[in-house]
Amino acid sequence: MSLLPASLLNLGLVEGAKGDAFGPAAIWAAASIPNRCIILLLIALLLFQIYLVIERATMYAASASASRKFLKLFMDTLRQGDFEAAKRAAATHQRSHIALVLKHGLDIYQYEKQLQATHENHDVINPVERAIERGTSEVTELLKKGMGTLATIASASPFIGLLGTVIGIIKVFSDLKTKGAGDINALAGSIGEALATTALGLVVAIPAVWFYNILTNKQDQVITSINNAASQMIDEFIRRESRA
Repeated sequence: MSLLPASLLNLGLVEGAKGDAFGPAAIWAAASIPNRCIILLLIALLLFQIYLVIERATMYAASASASRKFLKLFMDTLRQGDFEAAKRAAATHQRSHIALVLKHGLDIYQYEKQLQATHENHDVINPVERAIERGTSEVTELLKKGMGTLATIASASPFIGLLGTVIGIIKVFSDLKTKGAGDINALAGSIGEALATTALGLVVAIPAVWFYNILTNKQDQVITSINNAASQMIDEFIRRESRA
């Protein structure tokens, strides 16, 4: 004689119970059309999130690798006064966000030096600093690509799942009214549907929050590296101006 409640056996929650009323296939089969749409939407958001994270991670890895090769070459040629070689180094490592900003600053420095040739007291450093600020702002916008979407997925997915739960609970009460509470198997599909959408919403949202924080930290690291490299370049320009 079984000591387990008959309701647990009917729901298939114990080993040996026949069928799986809360399995994915059973939940999908029992789900209403609105909840099927919600499940498909959440799966689509999860897949897009995976694509977005892979794309951003690949971009940061390529940028870091290019920046390591670029910085040493650029700074060495800059100290030697070979600006054309420094610009070629930046052009060679276009995947480096640091190279984008420093090349822009170097271009402005050369242009301002030409102006200084006709205007002796012309300040060449301030325009370079402003150019670097503009370049850094542009790079920051590039790094933000997809971050708003990832934040939206993280914040909206639980509520989309909760909407599915509300729809599922409404269906449970509708089934109670039409089928009665005598046979719990008749309600299992609606109960599973109600719980599954919230669970799926959390499965989508939790990694989205985690990846958003990781990518935000990566973005901050790149901006810090740009500021440090730009500061070294401006220091070199100042030394050259002081010797002139």
